[in-house]
Amino acid sequence: MKTITIGRGEGCHIYIDDELMSRRHAIIKIPTFGGMEIVDMSKNGTFVNGVRLRPNVPFPVKRTDVVNFADVAQLDWSQVPDPMKYYKLGAAIVGGLVVLLLAIFLLKNLLSTSEEPSSKPATEQRQQSATPIGQQTKPVVEEPAQEQDESKAEPQSPAATEGQEAQSDTYDPVKEFNKAVQASKDRREAEERARQQKAREQKAKEQKAKEQQQKEQQQKEQQKEQQKQPDSQKQEDGKPSDGGSSGKKEYNPEMI
Repeated sequence: MKTITIGRGEGCHIYIDDELMSRRHAIIKIPTFGGMEIVDMSKNGTFVNGVRLRPNVPFPVKRTDVVNFADVAQLDWSQVPDPMKYYKLGAAIVGGLVVLLLAIFLLKNLLSTSEEPSSKPATEQRQQSATPIGQQTKPVVEEPAQEQDESKAEPQSPAATEGQEAQSDTYDPVKEFNKAVQASKDRREAEERARQQKAREQKAKEQKAKEQQQKEQQQKEQQKEQQKQPDSQKQEDGKPSDGGSSGKKEYNPEMI
């Protein structure tokens, strides 16, 4: 840990010549790793961002803070060494080297891929130049037979031709996007049709159940009416007719 003294004393690292400054006004503690701390050791006070510090109490500070001493002088951070400066520089150098190596690696891969197709014609030319002259002048007789064999070959199926056309076509992101949109649209329409069909089936079931319930209710009412009809007939049979008698003989005094 490094300690920087500030004041108007001759042995201070940062010398400020003012009567309000103490000989050893404040100290800044700079650790190897971590944050800095400032300690006020004066009578007139030390201020960080307008807030006065308590004497002899460490207070964390950053290089972006505004530090005033007795309201007469402001700390110049350029006079305070930065221990992380060399670490930051080293990290920047390492990052630059990594980026450079990646760029070289990618460039080498691109060059190797571009040289592979061009190397094939060169090898073919070397093979042709290496063949004897007598062999080059000989006529090739097998080519017509091969052409006839190819003409006699079976025609390819439509699926195979479609596969070849699909392979020959280049990848078009717009077409793929349109296909995906159309597929999602078809899926939504199918789901909507299925939902409507299900709703119609449910409605038909409810209507059928309602009709069945009404039919059962009508049957019950008919049964009740049929039960009432025999009772009314029995009552009518038990009543005397208008011209008949009730079964009891009336008393007639003339008959004695």
